[in-house]
Amino acid sequence: MMALALLASLFPAASAEMAPAADTFEQEAQQFLAQQASEELPADLTVGYLASSAGDISPVYCNERDMISLNQLVFESVVELDETQKPVPLLADSWTVQDNVWTFRMRQGVQFHNGMECLAQDVVASYEALLGAGSSNPYAARLSLIESMTATDAYTLQVTARYGGMITLYAMTFPVMERSTISDMLPRGTGPYWYISYVPGVSVRLERNPLWWKQQPHIESVVGLCYYSTGEALEALQTGEIDAFSTRSYSAAFNRRLSRVMTTDYSTASYELLVPNLRASSPMSDQRVRQAVMYAIDRATLVSNAYLEMAQQSEVPIVPGTWLYESQSAVYYYSPERALQLLNEAGWTSLTSPAKLSRIGEDGLIEDLSIRIVTYTDAISSVRANAAEQIAANLRAVGVQVTVLSGTIDQVTDAIADGRYDLALVGVNLSEVPNLRPLLTGDGALNFSGATSAEMGALLARTFTAATEEEMIDAYSDLQMFIVERLPFLGLVFRTGSVLSTRSLAGLSGTRETDVYNGLEFVEK
Repeated sequence: MMALALLASLFPAASAEMAPAADTFEQEAQQFLAQQASEELPADLTVGYLASSAGDISPVYCNERDMISLNQLVFESVVELDETQKPVPLLADSWTVQDNVWTFRMRQGVQFHNGMECLAQDVVASYEALLGAGSSNPYAARLSLIESMTATDAYTLQVTARYGGMITLYAMTFPVMERSTISDMLPRGTGPYWYISYVPGVSVRLERNPLWWKQQPHIESVVGLCYYSTGEALEALQTGEIDAFSTRSYSAAFNRRLSRVMTTDYSTASYELLVPNLRASSPMSDQRVRQAVMYAIDRATLVSNAYLEMAQQSEVPIVPGTWLYESQSAVYYYSPERALQLLNEAGWTSLTSPAKLSRIGEDGLIEDLSIRIVTYTDAISSVRANAAEQIAANLRAVGVQVTVLSGTIDQVTDAIADGRYDLALVGVNLSEVPNLRPLLTGDGALNFSGATSAEMGALLARTFTAATEEEMIDAYSDLQMFIVERLPFLGLVFRTGSVLSTRSLAGLSGTRETDVYNGLEFVEK
């Protein structure tokens, strides 16, 4: 900060007309500070991260993805998610449950970075601070699963849950801070690393925590350098300014293929799906037609060509490979023949042309099987539009007449609301908490088709009341099999991201979007 103040003192305050020059100066000053951070404070590992110039790093206010991952190296939680995203003990070494009341027994002897012992009162104070931060806090959704929380003694935490099931354990994966430092810019945690310095928009430095209750990390120090765009960070990786960078941007697809770049892929909660128009006026209201569409789509080619290998196939909204994923839900293999068979069963045949499916309508006239696919693109990528075009080509191959319309998110939202579509290709952001209510309830924020049924509601309710691992696995398995049969939506892929590095990071494991450096403490120096 002193260097920035010194540079600023050499120039008078800029007028409004000079604003662009002032912005350029600020960026150059920050680049200068970033260079100092990497040169004057050498580290065992230098990583790049994207953040705003005034990004908060405290878990109470931090909502920037890359900084949340850095915080995972500094803070620990009562419960953590293992490599399969199953809840397991961390700061708590055991728990019991009776009805909706959970009792967690805290691990004794765990110290914060300032030497204070981690107690149940710190967990309560952290919970209250995060809850008070409001809906913008990334932990808000999981905290909503908790009704109340109290410390009954120094090592015992009592949590009253909103639901009786094991899903409550996901609520306990928020970062725990030492209660007297919660209002500090850099609160104290119990993790393998602690913060040494932080200059917003410039850099952050972490060093290994000698008080950590587990084995000491091999990597002693980590410096993070801030960038404002993926392109800048990727260039820094190429020039050697940083050793590693995590991204889910499709612009990184080329860098993944470079011989000197090593890649560790991770899952994200971004799910790509097709929303069907379930109104009687659309052919997609017929379950057999929806199933035919799923068989007609070549998802392997979709992943490689449209999503540039940065996605993994999944017909259901549970990440493949995680403990709740039902492998039997992968039922829709690529089969134009099976797709055509289902369309024929639904009454669509080649009445007028071998390349066009038609049927006799209620008015006695011939109608072609014609659908509209709507989608939207963002400012930096046309990936979703390309995916829609490939899906259209797959459907045309079995005789469906397809029109693809690409617009803004608002235009697609309006088209869905008005029923001016048959399929909408959209992306939704799910949660690490396997709460599928937003996607499957009639008034759910992500249920764009409005699909609902008593059977689906009952299956969904079981996921919130399942009290054991076995019950939870069974509940989610039944729900996933219902989804792939009835197709309230047509699931395609989960997007993936990559940690790109120019040095080996063997040891990273169980990485995911908000914890891309999980296992860094086990990476060799």
